Amino acid sequence: MGKFKPYRAEQLMMFPNSIKDYVGEGHLARVVDAVVERLDTADIEEKYSELGQNTYHPKILVKLLFYGYALGERSGRMIARRIETDTAYIYLAQMYQPDFRTINDFRKNHLKELSGYFVEIVRLSQELGLVKVGQINIDGTKIKADAANRLTKDKEGYQEWLKKTEANIQEILAQADQRDAVEDQMYGDQRGDELPEEINTQEKLKKRLEEVIQRFQDEPAASPLGGKERINFTDADARFMKGGNGKIDANYNCQIAVDGNQMIVASEVITQANDRGALKLMVEASEKTLREPVREVAADSGYSSYENYEYLSKSQKVGYVPDQRLMKVRSREYGPYHEENFRYDERNDCYICPEDEKLIRYKERRQDSSYRQWRQVIYRGRTCSECVSKPLCTQQPQRTLARDDRRTLVDQMRKRLLSKEGREKYLQRLYTAEPVFGHLKHILGYRRFLLRTLRKVQGEFRLMCIGHNLKKIHRWWVLAT
Repeated sequence: MGKFKPYRAEQLMMFPNSIKDYVGEGHLARVVDAVVERLDTADIEEKYSELGQNTYHPKILVKLLFYGYALGERSGRMIARRIETDTAYIYLAQMYQPDFRTINDFRKNHLKELSGYFVEIVRLSQELGLVKVGQINIDGTKIKADAANRLTKDKEGYQEWLKKTEANIQEILAQADQRDAVEDQMYGDQRGDELPEEINTQEKLKKRLEEVIQRFQDEPAASPLGGKERINFTDADARFMKGGNGKIDANYNCQIAVDGNQMIVASEVITQANDRGALKLMVEASEKTLREPVREVAADSGYSSYENYEYLSKSQKVGYVPDQRLMKVRSREYGPYHEENFRYDERNDCYICPEDEKLIRYKERRQDSSYRQWRQVIYRGRTCSECVSKPLCTQQPQRTLARDDRRTLVDQMRKRLLSKEGREKYLQRLYTAEPVFGHLKHILGYRRFLLRTLRKVQGEFRLMCIGHNLKKIHRWWVLAT
């Protein structure tokens, strides 16, 4: 009896009786297949005509894209290669072999519908009991745009580029005139006055530069560096932002809201480097998807602001969002006479300084805006001139402090976060929201977008999030069976 199994490279083999036999019962491809079969793809199907060559069913291409994004394989060429060799892709493609252009065109032409399936999949997860609605945890990260940093310029930079382009055009035309004169002598009445091909490229570049310069007037793009406005030539929606590695690149700010099971219930892409404006956006997007109110919200200090605290209070949501000074206060990084070490006495409406002296109400500042009435109360010390610690406290005749009328909301938030329950609630985001971005960026390799413009980037990010949620559903399915 031989030591090895028979060597059968030339042996004729029979295919499985069913395409389903290509993958096991607990395979991720089975989950993708089952979920997509439940999706209503009529919005895509209606775009196709009955005339002409039959095409692949949209559900097949949706399955291939969703499965690819779940594994970090989003290139149309890579997916097309997998269809020829990978049994899971063969199973999802039903043994068809769409080429890479078909896959890429399908994603490009139906990106809006594909990203819209994100909501349907979250609601399906909700039906399965995978989504915990009570508390959502919000986080954001910067992902590189498909744009070169060197092509991000201010208005003056583009105007200088435009001048050089116009000079190039004039030089090319002058060279063409000289060539025409020579060719007229050679060819006589035959045509020899065609413009050189390179002039078309330069004219297109000039037109594009003029469009970008016009955008500076139409849509100001403030630089996070505090300098002049800047716009990227390749992707005008991308913005210079500092990423997690500390490097400033042409990035997009990607936002997610997750539940306790790490299911992404809302995903958005914004062009502001700061996260503060995203908290309300993510809460409302979560409620729209889940069709029920969110009761508790946790986010890091990047989302802290008076406006966000006020929004959470008015909408009757319990927030766990530390202000940016809280950690420094707890670690005593501030000096003894920093304003954070002055205690507010709500009953007597005064401040107590570190030397146990009072700062009493001095005056008010008011300002009305389109959305609220802003009020600030100024408190001033009475006996500062007699205090031996005055040189360490203030250089003014009397120490003053300004208190916004919403400061009470900050104090309430701090009290909640410093409680045992509050600490536990806030820590949930450390093992729910942050690992999701770790998985997307470091495991799947989603560190750069393939598509350009905010609309397309939003769609691509939704596909990334769909892939993540499908893997969560797969994990639940495996554990349930």
